[in-house]
Amino acid sequence: MEDSIQSRVLYTNLQLDNASEMIDEGQFEESYKLCLYLKELLEEVNDINEPSLSLALFRLAGIFVDIGHMASKAEATYIGLEIMESDSFENCLTRDSYYYCLANANRNIIQHKYGNSLASDIKSIPELSKVNSLFLKAILNCREQEIEAQPQYLVNLGNNLKQQYRFSEALALYDQVIAMNLDIAQAWVNRSECLILLNSITKMHTVQQGKEIALGYRKASASKCIPPDWAKHYLLRAERIDSDIEKKCLDMGIAIEDDSHLDEQEYQSFSEYRKWCLDSFLSLSEHGLYCKCYGSARDNLTIPLTTRAISRDFILPMEKVLNRLKSEFGLARLMLYEYKVAKSDNDIDDDACYAELYDNELLGTNIEKLRTAFRICFGILDKIGNAVALLFDLQLKNSKGKVRPSYFHTFWELENEERLQKFEAYDNEGLIGLYSIACDLNHKLEGELSFYKQWRNALEHSFVFVYENEKPESIEASLTYYEEPVFISESEFVESAEHVLQLTRSAIFSFVFAARIKAEKEALENIPNILIQDKFIERKKYT
Repeated sequence: MEDSIQSRVLYTNLQLDNASEMIDEGQFEESYKLCLYLKELLEEVNDINEPSLSLALFRLAGIFVDIGHMASKAEATYIGLEIMESDSFENCLTRDSYYYCLANANRNIIQHKYGNSLASDIKSIPELSKVNSLFLKAILNCREQEIEAQPQYLVNLGNNLKQQYRFSEALALYDQVIAMNLDIAQAWVNRSECLILLNSITKMHTVQQGKEIALGYRKASASKCIPPDWAKHYLLRAERIDSDIEKKCLDMGIAIEDDSHLDEQEYQSFSEYRKWCLDSFLSLSEHGLYCKCYGSARDNLTIPLTTRAISRDFILPMEKVLNRLKSEFGLARLMLYEYKVAKSDNDIDDDACYAELYDNELLGTNIEKLRTAFRICFGILDKIGNAVALLFDLQLKNSKGKVRPSYFHTFWELENEERLQKFEAYDNEGLIGLYSIACDLNHKLEGELSFYKQWRNALEHSFVFVYENEKPESIEASLTYYEEPVFISESEFVESAEHVLQLTRSAIFSFVFAARIKAEKEALENIPNILIQDKFIERKKYT
């Protein structure tokens, strides 16, 4: 009996290799029929708990999901998801792999459900947030195991965030994978598609952005891991974009040349701190989202663009909010940098004497910088929440009609039909991006990043012990007076603080886009007044 199972597993795995190759060649229907046959073959075996058999079955489920995605075949996805949910597969699969595959299956289901309206339907955001949670579970599980997350985990999380208009996060994930120099065409393709989507909202239309979009398609076309027809399609798109850029430059009288070496020279001329900001995806520059030349040398993000004016009475108040956000974000970012890269002179810490409790806790001004940077981010998010609630008439009021504070992760309350309809009427991509981030941080919505908010509350009101090396074991006596203390390793806290800053950066971008989109939509309804009231924002100069 054992030999019979193993021979069937061996045969199944060989055929699964064939099914995967068929997908690479674009033979989706042939692969689907083969997978249906293999499913029947495996279902004939009674001992489904045999590890090798379970692994083969899970591989089969994954291929069904791949077919469902690449061929837009809903029934394939449903079969794959049904297999995945039929067993925990704990005896044959790592948890990160399971969460990743489950995330892909659920994302396909959402795509099939909403179709072309997915990106604009606010009702899809909580569902997409649950997919975020599954991808994040996979990535965080890798962190717990102290191993690198698979590149495809990052790409697919980026794809999901892209559909929620979280451009800065998606582009950062694609760039991380591209920097690995692997043959992953989807990182390049989706980076280009993300830039196109970003361009449709910002309407910047820069030559450099066009070059980056073309580059992504050209790099993808050279991949050995995609169907040949796809490679031809990507190359054609790259050539078409190059042609459009050439025509645009000729019309403007601009010489066309390869200036990538100049971009590198400009990047190298930056301070070490600015290079770190760009490399860590923590700049507040629209140009810096895709390029590291002089255009990204400063945090020059503003609601109006220098290329065109926007005239609404809320622009100046919202720009004042943005000034406050950039100032606080700059401090949090600098504190993270000083902790990670440029730690201050240790002599400063020697002025304070601490009792030796043998609990490995990190104390002193350096670790306080990191803790403070973490806390500052949630203050920024709540300021965004209050500004958005005011700007979009979403403020909450108590029984006496007094406005309540709008905490970023909870004030939305879109389960209220009236608020949902108001939200949908704005049809604002920046607003959708903000709501998506809030869902990830919301415990009631089972957001996977809600523990960040719990840490922030503990940092502010309770006790968080950041420990070095190993977690202390025998310190119960010293914790008698603490209610539910939180223990975090230094490495996890540093990584989490950087992620929280990237989330905050994403929220700042989405806030700017939300205000800009609202202003431009209202301007179209009031064109005569624009000719009189146009305003450009002048940037402060500091000496």
